[in-house]
Amino acid sequence: MLRQRLFALVVLPTAFAIGLVQPGTASLAASPALPSVSGNNLVDQDHNLAFSSNKQNETSITRDPVTGVLVAGANDEIQEPPCPGTTVPGASPCPFKKGVGVSGYYRSTDGQNWTGGILPGTPGRYSGGDPSLDNGPRQCPNGRFSYRCGTVIYYANLEDPLDPDLHFSEATGVARSFDDGATWQTPVEVSSVSKADFDDHEWLAVDNKNPNSPFYGRVYVFWAVFCANCAGNGNVKLYVAHSSDGGVSWSNPVQVSGANSNFGQGFRETGQMAVASNGTVEAFWSENEDSTHTATLQVVATSTDGGQTFTAPITISPVVDYPLTGTPFDVVDLFNRVPGMSARVDCFPHPAADPSSTKVYVVWCDFAGGNGTGDVKAAVSSDGLHWTNLGVIARVSGRNAFFPAVAAAPDGTVSVAFNALTAPPNNNLWQTGVQVYDTYYVQSRTGGSSFTAPIRVSAQSSNPEGSSYNNLKEQFIGDYIGIVDGPTQATIVWTDARSAALCDAVSAYRSAIYAGVSAVAPDPDFACSTDFGNTDTFAANVTY
Repeated sequence: MLRQRLFALVVLPTAFAIGLVQPGTASLAASPALPSVSGNNLVDQDHNLAFSSNKQNETSITRDPVTGVLVAGANDEIQEPPCPGTTVPGASPCPFKKGVGVSGYYRSTDGQNWTGGILPGTPGRYSGGDPSLDNGPRQCPNGRFSYRCGTVIYYANLEDPLDPDLHFSEATGVARSFDDGATWQTPVEVSSVSKADFDDHEWLAVDNKNPNSPFYGRVYVFWAVFCANCAGNGNVKLYVAHSSDGGVSWSNPVQVSGANSNFGQGFRETGQMAVASNGTVEAFWSENEDSTHTATLQVVATSTDGGQTFTAPITISPVVDYPLTGTPFDVVDLFNRVPGMSARVDCFPHPAADPSSTKVYVVWCDFAGGNGTGDVKAAVSSDGLHWTNLGVIARVSGRNAFFPAVAAAPDGTVSVAFNALTAPPNNNLWQTGVQVYDTYYVQSRTGGSSFTAPIRVSAQSSNPEGSSYNNLKEQFIGDYIGIVDGPTQATIVWTDARSAALCDAVSAYRSAIYAGVSAVAPDPDFACSTDFGNTDTFAANVTY
C-alpha cells in the first residue's frame, strides 16, 4: 500500500498442514559464463518535478510472450499537487489529494525506452497503487483461451474511494489492456469493502504456462482484508478470487487463512501467488510474523480445482525477519527494518512458476545470519505440497539483502533479483544517511541446486535517506521490486534512489521525531532541493 499502513496483528491458526521440508543449501559458486547486464534505464515519466510528484516505488512487470513488449507498473505520484505545508506538529506537509490516481503504467519494446501514464479507477474510485501485473491468452469467440486470439495484460491494484464516508476503505480492482499497455479498459472491482475494512497487498497471477491446464486462461487475485476498527488493527483475513472470462467478472472470494488479533502470537500479511503449469494455484504468505512465542513461517495454501477450495496452510520454512522493535523508529510506527534504514522491509515470500515443468520456486530474505549477512533463501516444489529448501541462494558480503523477486524462463532458467543495503556498524545498527543499496541478480540453470554468484545490476548506488513518506517521518522505497524472464533475457524493474537528494531540514525533522520531540515538518518544496524524494523506477536487461 502506497499510503502508510496500519500495523496489523492477528493470532496464528490453530494448526498447519506440515509439508515435507527437506533442508538443503544451494551452491553459491559462480558458473563459468556469467549473465551480462545491459542498461540502467529510467522507466517513470517525471522530469525535474518536486516532491512528491517525483516519487515512484513498488514495481511490477510482465512480458507479452507473443510480441515481446514489456509492461510495467509502479506507485507513481506524478499527478500529485505541490506540497501545501503544515503548521501542525507531526502532521504531513504533503498529504495525498483525494481523486488523484497513483497506479502508474509503462510500456517498452526493448526495456530501454518507456512511455506511460496513470490508470483510471473503477466507478466511484480512483487508482490507489500496489501494482501487480501478469499476461494471459485472450478468450476466443469459441470460448477457449489462446494467444492466437491475442494477449491480455492484467493490472491489479488498490482502488481508493471518492466517497468521504468510506474513509480509506480501499478495494481491489483489475484493469485489462489488449494492446500491450498502450490503452486500458476501465478496471473491474474484484472485491467490495465497507468503511470498517480495507483491502491491501493484492497480487495477481494467470494460468498461462500450458494450454493443457484444465483452467488455462483463468485469472486469480490474492489479497488481504484488514479490519480497520478492530482492537490492535488485527483480524487480517486472506482471500483468493478468480475470473473465468478474462477479467470481466469475478468469483466470490475464498478465504485461505484464519484470522484473529494477538500481539504475542504474531500476525500475518499476504505475500504473493503463482500458478503452476498444471493449473495448481499456490498462495504464499508469512505466518506468525514477529511473534514473541513461535517462529515466523513461510506458508502456502494450494488449490487443484481452479481456486474453488484450498488446502490448509502448508509450512515451507521458518524465516528470521528483520527487526520489528528496538529501533529509533518505534516512536513513529512498528515495521520490520533492515539495519541502517528507516524504510520498512518485510521478508514475505515471492514465487514464480516454471513453464518447463510443474515446479514453483519461492524466495525470501532472511536475517538468520545477523547484521551483514542478511541473505536470500529459496525453496522449490513440484506439487505445492512437498517443499525442498534450497538454503541460501544469494549473499552479498557486508550487506543485508531485501526485496527479492524471482522469475522462470521457458527453458527453466531461474532468475532472482534483489536489493542489498550496506551493513552499518554493529555498535550503531540504526545509523541512517550513510548506508546505500544496490540491485543484484543471481541465476540457476540447474533447477535451483546451484546459483551464480551475485552480479550488480544497478550502475549507481542509492541512499535511502533521500527517499520519504509523504509525511517525511521516515524513508520509503515501497515493499517489492519486479522481474520477468523471456527466452534469452530477464528484465528487472526496481525502485532507485540514485537521484534522490538528501535534505538537511528533513533529516533534522526525522531526528527530532525519533527523539520524541513535538516538531513541525518542513515543506520540502521550499526547504529542500528539487531532487529530494526523487525515487525512480529503473529497468535493466540481463542476458542469460
